[in-house]
Amino acid sequence: MMPLTLRILAIILALLFFVYTIRLIRKNLAEVRHMMKWFILALVILFGALFSEFAAKIAYALGIKTLSSFALFVLVAMLVVISLRYQISLIAAEKQIKNLIQEVSILRKEMKDAEIEKKENSTKEQENKKGVKN
Repeated sequence: MMPLTLRILAIILALLFFVYTIRLIRKNLAEVRHMMKWFILALVILFGALFSEFAAKIAYALGIKTLSSFALFVLVAMLVVISLRYQISLIAAEKQIKNLIQEVSILRKEMKDAEIEKKENSTKEQENKKGVKN
């Protein structure tokens, strides 16, 4: 069983974390879709603080001796999953950036080639006009 002071501290920290994430969203410093992971993490902390006996039963069923070890295991596992998801989205963004760079490079080359062709055509037209006058 979790001591009362630790339980109160965990509840206060979870609520402060909720308030902080909501402030980030309201100030347009974060998006809801990215903050959902942190909301879930805060809910897990709050759930563990409010229902520590239930968490202790789960820990015992998994063969974990102390509630703090179980809490640490759960929180680290959640952070690893969050980190992995961010890594996956980072890789996707890098691929998208690479594709955009390639597309922009191709468009720049096409524009440059079109400008050169336009200059050549205008030079030929001027030469043709000079040749017709003579």
